[in-house]
Order: sequence, then structure tokens, then C-alpha cells
Amino acid sequence: MFLNRIEIDPAAKAREIVEMDYRTADVFRRYGINYCCGVQWPLQQVCEIQEIKMKDLVTDLQTACHTVNIPSGTQFEKWSVDFLIDYIINIHHRYLERSLPELEGGLVHFLEEHGKRFPHFTVIYEEFRNLVAMFMPHLKQEEESIFPYLRQVAHAYDDKIDPFATLLVKTLRKPLNSFADQEHTMIGEKIRRFRELTNDYIAPSKACSSHRVILGKLKELDQDLLQHLYLENDILIPKVIRMEQELLQRIY
Repeated sequence: MFLNRIEIDPAAKAREIVEMDYRTADVFRRYGINYCCGVQWPLQQVCEIQEIKMKDLVTDLQTACHTVNIPSGTQFEKWSVDFLIDYIINIHHRYLERSLPELEGGLVHFLEEHGKRFPHFTVIYEEFRNLVAMFMPHLKQEEESIFPYLRQVAHAYDDKIDPFATLLVKTLRKPLNSFADQEHTMIGEKIRRFRELTNDYIAPSKACSSHRVILGKLKELDQDLLQHLYLENDILIPKVIRMEQELLQRIY
């Protein structure tokens, strides 16, 4: 569940706030406030004991819950190649670089505290580690090799570089339709596996706050990866393939 803006009741417990929006968990963790099992103190009392400014905490909690949505009718196919690539890097790649280490730390902590009760999380953690090991080098490859080539093709198509730009396509031509196919297929399989192991990220009725936070973060990762793969597989790559084919026709 996401809250557009939370109104913090000083009498509320950290656990209650986290259960309303899992994204507040990172804020509490940063302030050193326990939000999980057995925590019954009101937030105001916790702030007084730990010498935390309530106003600063509330501001950070509200910022964490702020959601920026892309309109459902956004016509991604009309975005330029440069803009698409910049968007993928600055939104999706940076999100993964930030969130994957945080999620791994959360999984490790959850297993230490609750692994015996929920042994299937050991499998989730192993699947997650496999995803990270595969995906992080893939991001680097995209930024250092694949995306620069896609930009070259787009610039040649738009005549943004010298008149002989089309020769670059002939010289540097790569099998665009096979770019990242294997990695993207494997990522899709990991997403399906996460859904299967977590019952579509639905928390058990008696799940603790930490359990709900982990499931919320896994679901967020799922949604981000789906849009990430959609932009690359269905918009960016097909767009550049069409440009590449037209450029090759100009050459021959």
C-alpha cells in the first residue's frame, strides 16, 4: 500500500507506520529506530529517548512516501533514442544500483531473525543473489557498449554526425535483435520465480513488519524490472533496428 502523504501521529508506533507504507522502513533504519517485532513505544517517546528531532523524522518519512507516477497514456515510442537511453540509465539503472544492495541487506537480516520460520526465504535469497550476479554486469555492458552503439545508429539516422555516418552502421553493425535476449529472458524467469515463492508478494496474515517490508521491496523490484525490460525490448531495440535497416538500405 502506498500513501500519497502520511500524517504522522506522535502516538503512532513505527511498526504501524511501516505497515501502512513499507518505504518508511528505510527511514526508520537510517535513524536507528526499530520498527519490527515487540516494538510498542509511541514515536514521540522514541524520538525523545534517542534524541531525534520529530520534525526532521516526519519530513523524511513523508518524502519516502512520495510517489511520482508516469501517466498511463505516455507514448514511449515517440521518445527519441537519446531520451529513452537517458531515462533507462537515470531511472532504472540508478534504481537498481541503489535498491539491490539495500534489498540484499534486508533479506540477510530477515533470514537471521526469521529464517527458521520461513525457510523458503533461503531460496528467495539464492534466486536474488543469482539475479544480482547476472544483472549488474549486464547494466555495465549496456552503458559501456550497447547503448553507445544505439546512439551512434540513431545519430547517423538523424544526420547528427558527418555525412559518412552511415558507414559506421556497416562497420559496427551488431545483431540488435539478439542484444540482451538471454539476460532478459533469465530476468523474466527470476521475476516469475519470485512471484511463485512469495504468493505474488502477499504477506501472511500474521506477518511481522520486516516480512511485509521485504515483500513490498520485492514487488517494487518486480514492477521496475517489468517497465525496464518493456522499454528496452518493446520500444528502444525495435526502434533502433528499424533505423539500422533503413541506414543499410541507404548504403546499398
